Amino acid sequence: MLLVQKAEYEWPGPNNTPRFKPEHPVIKIEGDHDAFGDLTVRIIAISGHTPGHQSLLVKLPHTGAITHSGDAADFKSNWENRRVPSQNTDKNQTLASMQRIADLMAKQNAQFWINHDKAQRNTLKMAPEFYE
Repeated sequence: MLLVQKAEYEWPGPNNTPRFKPEHPVIKIEGDHDAFGDLTVRIIAISGHTPGHQSLLVKLPHTGAITHSGDAADFKSNWENRRVPSQNTDKNQTLASMQRIADLMAKQNAQFWINHDKAQRNTLKMAPEFYE
């Protein structure tokens, strides 16, 4: 099952081709979504990189809350300096999404894992290690 923002699903691909296979099962969501109904994994709507970009807020019993950046921030320096990559679809939405993530992290006392930041990734556990 694919959980995707409706705006992302409907955003046309190159030459107006679909970005997703129509035969693949999908739940189109609009806004934040509690993936399992227990607030352990929340999909967070943060447009800007693409019209329906999303991030994750994961709550682990021992590690605590972790916010995954998705493509809202490619590197720590982009995050810290609020730089928006040129390929993003909307600069102002990206900046608003960065602020939304910062507010969410403060409220949840969450760590921030930046998906493309190799320096940070090198400090994190990798399989077969894991977080609890």
